[in-house]
Amino acid sequence: MDLSGRAIVVTGASGNLGRAVCARLARDAARVVPFVRKKRNPEEREVELTDERSVDAAFDGLSGLWAAVNCAGGWRGGSPVRDTPTEIFETMIAMNLRSAFLVSRAALRRFGPDGGRIVNVAAANAAALVGIGGSAAYAAAKAGVIALTKAIAEEGAATGVRASCVAPGIMRTPENERAMPGVGRARWVEVEAVAEAIAFLCDPRSSAVNGAVVTLPSF
Repeated sequence: MDLSGRAIVVTGASGNLGRAVCARLARDAARVVPFVRKKRNPEEREVELTDERSVDAAFDGLSGLWAAVNCAGGWRGGSPVRDTPTEIFETMIAMNLRSAFLVSRAALRRFGPDGGRIVNVAAANAAALVGIGGSAAYAAAKAGVIALTKAIAEEGAATGVRASCVAPGIMRTPENERAMPGVGRARWVEVEAVAEAIAFLCDPRSSAVNGAVVTLPSF
């Protein structure tokens, strides 16, 4: 892949998927810019992803921006809509959708004349609109991420901007394995496989792909 020297912002860079994405992009010599909640390394940028000023400040001084990958997010739920607190709904929208909107918008305002790439992370059940009972707030937020992605894809098509998203099912992480010990894992997806798909969507040679929702694993 041709990512040498290209600046790519990765949110949620301290999480399981974010770390895998950073490592995968670095293998192709991308200039990875990890956005994290708490900075631990010099190359990281500390940012509150739901705060507009914090997001804009995190992009300050960043030259040669080529892509933004929105890995940050989270899940809370487990109850039907009638029992879901408003706080849970608002938290899911903020963590998953507002953060992707703010980072994508900031990146779009800083892309060069050749355009760039926006890659978002949705969820397979939100993409299919099945199996979302008990997770209405999360599913609504991730469905919103898909809509946001497709809007950016339409708006940026003529200027070299490409936007797509990956929509993984259950990812194989230590946390998921502990939380779901009795769930069959045959179709769980490795975070490295998701990172590989994201790296492809960041590649300048993926210009024919725009507005795609890549479900992983495919059905």
